[in-house]
Amino acid sequence: MGNLHHVYQLKPKIIYGGAILQVRKDKEIIFSGKFTVINEVQDINNILYIFENTFIINSQDGKVIKFEWYENDRIIDFGKAGIYISIQGSTKYGFDRDFNDFLSDISPYLEDTLFYVTRDETISRYEIINGTLHYRSTHDFGRWNYFIEEYVVANYSSSKQLIADLHVEETNEMIVRHKERTEYEENPNEYYDPEDYEDLLNKINNYKEYISVEKFTKLEDWLKIQINYYN
Repeated sequence: MGNLHHVYQLKPKIIYGGAILQVRKDKEIIFSGKFTVINEVQDINNILYIFENTFIINSQDGKVIKFEWYENDRIIDFGKAGIYISIQGSTKYGFDRDFNDFLSDISPYLEDTLFYVTRDETISRYEIINGTLHYRSTHDFGRWNYFIEEYVVANYSSSKQLIADLHVEETNEMIVRHKERTEYEENPNEYYDPEDYEDLLNKINNYKEYISVEKFTKLEDWLKIQINYYN
């Protein structure tokens, strides 16, 4: 069956379990002439598929579906209408040579972005700068115990805001998974150890000066509630 490719976007937004790339405003007409772009609708079957994990979406309000296998889809709000490329996370297909060729072809039309795809020992870096794709793949992901958080902290140590945003997104993902399990009438706390919540609380505490007071307080309160569940 093979192992999953996990996708993590660092720019322009931190996104777990997928990446969302934006077509430049001044390139939308040309891009639309090369690809059949359709409006985003609730029916997933009407979104344009490029690969098994790659979709083109025309968002009228800047809200874009983030796809992820085995998890409920999420909406990421970019705040402005436009054409977006949504790349699915946790998939077994779509990140071979054809995908790289496609991404290279459309890079001249895209805003700057940075995302990673991990699989087994491999971590692949996709960065688009000024319309050019810069790709690098290495087989040393095990150096960071196969955790994207450890990789980012080690390689972006000077980017405190980026690391803070990463920990915020990590916490938000846990909150989303809690809600999903609750909807299925399951006790989400049974899937985590108290150390998982404590670890996240320590992470956001270490970078609290880079997190808004309102956001930090909300996440801190939620994590403390989960920790107190075990007391």
